[in-house]
Amino acid sequence: MLPHRWRYAAMLPFLLLAASALVPADKVFRLTPQISEESSWSPDSRRLVFDSNRGGGPTKLYVMNADGSNVSQLTSGPGTDETAAWSPDGRRIAFVSDRGGNPEIWVVDADGKNRRQVTRDGGAAIHPHWARDSRRIIFCSGREKPERYEIHVVDADKGTVTQLTNDGGINTFPVYSPDGSHIAFRRVLAGNSEVFVMDADGENARNLTNHPAFDGWPAWSPDGVRIVFGSDRTGEYRIWVMNADGTDAKQLVDVPGRCTSPKWSPDGQWISFDRALERSCEILRVPAADVAPRP
Repeated sequence: MLPHRWRYAAMLPFLLLAASALVPADKVFRLTPQISEESSWSPDSRRLVFDSNRGGGPTKLYVMNADGSNVSQLTSGPGTDETAAWSPDGRRIAFVSDRGGNPEIWVVDADGKNRRQVTRDGGAAIHPHWARDSRRIIFCSGREKPERYEIHVVDADKGTVTQLTNDGGINTFPVYSPDGSHIAFRRVLAGNSEVFVMDADGENARNLTNHPAFDGWPAWSPDGVRIVFGSDRTGEYRIWVMNADGTDAKQLVDVPGRCTSPKWSPDGQWISFDRALERSCEILRVPAADVAPRP
């Protein structure tokens, strides 16, 4: 089955809790007024693709401008389409779909044409992310055992798959660094979720967060200096940012609800993220200028 989703229908008032180190309330911007999540930026940072069931049926992919305007539906047909990733060259979008019966990685042109299946995994292929060559897609799969996920890379044109991790655990949300040399991902160790980084070939995995709380959903800054992630180390799921070596972790925003899945815009200007409330899920945006690297 597909990963757990947060699908609700009504909204609660928007509040920002005061804290001197956090992004100010007037700089937090709501992009979607309807049930939406899992955004991915276009390479020119002018648009985002996201998933939503706003049409009342299965979840589908939509595209909007960076300010939330001009929303259009990208995919249609049977099954669920979600967790999209825009290719660095802007031509294609990878996503997860169960329209064939099993969650697999698919690709579609950025205009919604030429949809086709990439993986035939048989064990739930999820969380796609493009390599900088816009040809390879990293993803995680439960093909080995249903209770575990390993990270693989697939050639989007040839369909050839290479396994990168094999530790017998849960490895999810893989993302390439901007220069393609490393992969950040979430790994569960002894029941605890941490953000790890490894070489692009799967070697030299190391723990960046080392915290007893849940840490996950990593995303690189465009210059590779910082990593933004989600964590419940305050007792609530919030958006955090740290140096790429794991040092100087600090909370970025504190809004009511469950804040997850941050994404840094390629131009370095914005960070989008999901916020789930009691009966809603929406996409918010904050300026990344407030996330200055520490010496």
